[in-house]
Amino acid sequence: MRSLFIALLASTAPAALFAAPVELPATVTAVTLFPQGAQVTRTVAVPAGGEILVPNLPDGTDPAGLRVTGTGLAIGAVTLIDERQPAAAEVVSPALAAAREKVAALTEALAAKQDGVAQIRAKAEAARAKAEFLKGLDTANTAPADIAKLAQTVAEGVLAASGEAIAAEAEVRRADVALQPDRDALEAAQKALAALEHPEKGSDSLLVTATGAGTLTITTFVQGAGWTPSYDLRLDGTAGTLAIDRFVSVRQATGEDWTGVDLTLSTARPSDRTDPSELWPQLLRIGPDQPVGVMAKSAMREADSFAMPVAEAAPMPMTLEMQGETVTYRYATPVDIRDGVENLRLGLDTLERPAKVLAEAVPARDDTAYRVAEGTNTGVEALLPGPATLFVDGAVVGTAEMPAVAAGAPFRFGFGAIDGLRLKRLVPEANEGDRGLISKSNERREVAQISVENLTGRDWPVRLIDQVPYSEQEDLKIDWTATPAPTATDWTDKRGLLAWEFDLAAGKTQAVKLETTIRWPADQVLQ
Repeated sequence: MRSLFIALLASTAPAALFAAPVELPATVTAVTLFPQGAQVTRTVAVPAGGEILVPNLPDGTDPAGLRVTGTGLAIGAVTLIDERQPAAAEVVSPALAAAREKVAALTEALAAKQDGVAQIRAKAEAARAKAEFLKGLDTANTAPADIAKLAQTVAEGVLAASGEAIAAEAEVRRADVALQPDRDALEAAQKALAALEHPEKGSDSLLVTATGAGTLTITTFVQGAGWTPSYDLRLDGTAGTLAIDRFVSVRQATGEDWTGVDLTLSTARPSDRTDPSELWPQLLRIGPDQPVGVMAKSAMREADSFAMPVAEAAPMPMTLEMQGETVTYRYATPVDIRDGVENLRLGLDTLERPAKVLAEAVPARDDTAYRVAEGTNTGVEALLPGPATLFVDGAVVGTAEMPAVAAGAPFRFGFGAIDGLRLKRLVPEANEGDRGLISKSNERREVAQISVENLTGRDWPVRLIDQVPYSEQEDLKIDWTATPAPTATDWTDKRGLLAWEFDLAAGKTQAVKLETTIRWPADQVLQ
């Protein structure tokens, strides 16, 4: 038996130590969902103090995450039980009493209707008996003159009795069919009553010593639950705004249904690590330059492992950590979340952010430019990573994976190809070879002709991105020229990337000439 003792009342009466605890079920009233895990709050109405047994906590409840408080109650010893349960005096809860009353009422109603069906069935049986009696009449002592009259009477009587039987049997069938909703209602009520009287096994219980009357609040943490965000990104290219419709998909597999709970979503991550990584001293050594064989390299690695402690890498979190303060969202209406059978999708809110819309062109890789929206997350909260559906002026253009965007951080989302912006990158001039025996150097020269043609029927702001190689060796010389000159070099802090930004009118073409020359010593090979 695993026990968690929060406190112990020194004034407990000796007789109370031997009294059977009173069993009072708890109701899940509130849930705080984290991206992984959930904090579940249950309440118990305690009419009087003493030992209270709270059954049906999730199997494997973690004592470290268990908290018990009372309103109007003084809490004493608290014991978490996961094996043999103590005998408890039954207390009929309002829900259990209502379930029993419902079963009794439905049973009586069904029995009364079944009595009516039995009466109709008796009428049918009487009519059949009458018909059989008439068929079996003895005509031996009947005068010949009366036989025809008697036959007519018998025939009419059999016909009438058979008709009554047929009508009564039809009425029995209709009445029996009409009883099916009553049978279904009674069966459902019996199942609900059985669930209350005989709850599932494999659960934990809580034994609480309390003084007074009031409400007992039990808070536990469970791992088998969580929520993930999803988005609809709606770009209005004319207004230059990006509307972000936020949704959440909640899930839980705790072994119980959560019905009518107050739902709070939190961006906190109690399941993740809470401290930063640790760095160890880095030891460097020098020695004579000599060939090192495979075995020697292995020995050196082994020696280094003793010289410098190596910390085991901490597991990476499942999702990116949020930057900034923890944000919580409380859902406005009570929510039902069933156990393990569905992802419940809930609408959260809509955020609007100003966005710059442009066409981004990468002729070295693509034949068309792509629509891009850029801006800043001007809100006070981060956007968490999740799947997104993309809309442009009300039409779906694709799907993407939303990255984590911190509050105040820039964002950039692609919204599909612009088929009317055609890209070309041609290399009409390229040569590589010796420049001469005297210079003892090699040279490689490339001239690229790049163009963006606007066939869309509207003007576009364009960002053209291309690249030139770069070198970190003194003997490897790289020179380049571009006409027109790029507006930015080392674009997005990537060496060798060039960017041109310009407005391209409908029907026009923008050309860029990029010339690159590479030189290196003759006794070296370009890699």
